[in-house]
Amino acid sequence: MDFMKLLKSLEELLYELISWFVFYPLTLWRIVRRPLHMLSYAEQQLLEDEDRQFDDGLSPPVLLLISLIVLHSLGQLSDPASAHILTGLLADDWNLLVFRAVAFSLFPLVFGIIQLRANKARLTRTTFKPIFYSQCYAAVPFVVLISLGLQFFSGDDPSAPMLWTGGLVLVAGLVWYAVVETLWLARSAKLRPFISAIIVVTALIFAVPFFLLAALVVGLASGSVPLPA
Repeated sequence: MDFMKLLKSLEELLYELISWFVFYPLTLWRIVRRPLHMLSYAEQQLLEDEDRQFDDGLSPPVLLLISLIVLHSLGQLSDPASAHILTGLLADDWNLLVFRAVAFSLFPLVFGIIQLRANKARLTRTTFKPIFYSQCYAAVPFVVLISLGLQFFSGDDPSAPMLWTGGLVLVAGLVWYAVVETLWLARSAKLRPFISAIIVVTALIFAVPFFLLAALVVGLASGSVPLPA
């Protein structure tokens, strides 16, 4: 009986993994094509029965995690030497992935709290979860573009065209994210687009340096970033 349960679990796991090859690009394309609809979709799906949630797509946190795994793998394939740069705690691939997942989740966290405060709602697990899920959808294209942009800056001596390309990709990621968050905040909180834009830009001005600071602190603590002499 236990053996049959194990086979059943393996069967479900195999199906789930294989389905990602279909639903990952499909969900990502839907976010890029209709971002505001997908943010609303994420919140609505949590009102469904648990076994029917995200039946035609991937759960937002899962989509974000898969994106980070894919980007991490592509980075190692494009620049194998970079896999040996990090030391200490972040030298382990799993630890590095967990750190990236937590670090990039700071953006859905920040904008989720902003949305709750703009709607004058209490911050509880129940009220925050659907907003965090929708914000994970918004963050995925941003994370993909930022990570790809940074890849152009890697290497010992990147050329000028690579630096320009990387810079353009980074700017495209920031602009896309800022526009989507502005439109979504204006819709969800019923704010004027101008006010929403000011809130979003201000949040990014604080969130991006905080993200970089968190990366620096973890790097110093783990030994991946050497202390200055």
